[in-house]
Amino acid sequence: MTIVSAVKDRLRELPDDCILMQTLGDLYSYDKRYDKALAIYLKLGHSDVFELIQKYNLLHSIQDKLVMLMQLDADQALQMLVDNISIVPMKVVVQQFKEHPKFQYQYLDAVFVKSPNAGQDFHALQVSLYAEFDRTKLLPFLRNSNYYPLQKALEECEMRCFIPETVFLLGRMGNTKKALNLIMVGLGDVDRAIEFAKEQDDVELWDDLITHSMDKPSFLTGLLNNIGTHVDPIILIKRIKEGLEIEGLRDSLVKILQDFNLQMSLREGCKRILVSDCFSLMDRLNKVQKRATRVDDFKRCDCCHDLLVQSNFQEITMPIIVFYCHHVFHEECLPAYNMESCMICHSQRRRPGSGFGLGVK
Repeated sequence: MTIVSAVKDRLRELPDDCILMQTLGDLYSYDKRYDKALAIYLKLGHSDVFELIQKYNLLHSIQDKLVMLMQLDADQALQMLVDNISIVPMKVVVQQFKEHPKFQYQYLDAVFVKSPNAGQDFHALQVSLYAEFDRTKLLPFLRNSNYYPLQKALEECEMRCFIPETVFLLGRMGNTKKALNLIMVGLGDVDRAIEFAKEQDDVELWDDLITHSMDKPSFLTGLLNNIGTHVDPIILIKRIKEGLEIEGLRDSLVKILQDFNLQMSLREGCKRILVSDCFSLMDRLNKVQKRATRVDDFKRCDCCHDLLVQSNFQEITMPIIVFYCHHVFHEECLPAYNMESCMICHSQRRRPGSGFGLGVK
């Protein structure tokens, strides 16, 4: 302790002397006062500070030093914080990085990559952080998270004129017409407009897209090339003004006919498969219905409740009727006018079974 005191006294005279600071840090380490050593090593920017934290479990001692750790080595600091959320809570980290929004972005992004649901309380904050520091990650984040307020995210994207992100949010909020109009007017991208209409699968949306495209030959070309499998092309063709020049019209019409032929071919193929399956299943049903049905010697008639079979299984007092619903009756117990359906199932308004008689005597 005498040496430590001497070094501290010397440091008061030379507070910026790195050698003295390094010496004091080493002395604290030898004395197992690792928290004090950690503070000095961080001030010096010592490269082994992360190893010291992990080796001596100093995570509880770094919660007020997170900014310094990020400034020293952001990659190692982020990895350590993400791996130890239970010890260093996210709320503490985000609060520590309040004056350093880029650190907030890096930390929350790293958490989201590892576990998308772990930081759901901060997803609203992440929207603005992605918009500020890495727009390329914003749209995937909006698609994969369900924990951000849609209206706030929409306002953020509209303020920054992020059209693709705004279109996605409008679609998610159900305002598909405004989203489609934004694509057509804001982006002028017919392919994206068609893709959006396909995703929504809304007849009215297709009608709006066709209406908007009537005076735009380039849009009409895109529609003619892609609409065939979703909307009847005749609807579009009939609405095209006579005399309007459309580039590549012949090729578009040929493609529509080819798509139509392909659809018909697929339908015919599906029909053949369906018919074949119907015959196969009918044949299987027929074979199953022709199989013998077991009647145990303890089975009783569902009408008179007498035993169907006497003590000797091979001796049956009278013929019995077995239905596919597994109800069994003496032939004499069934009304003569209704031998084709189970009277129990019929009375319960269930689908009647077709019966067959086992006239075993």
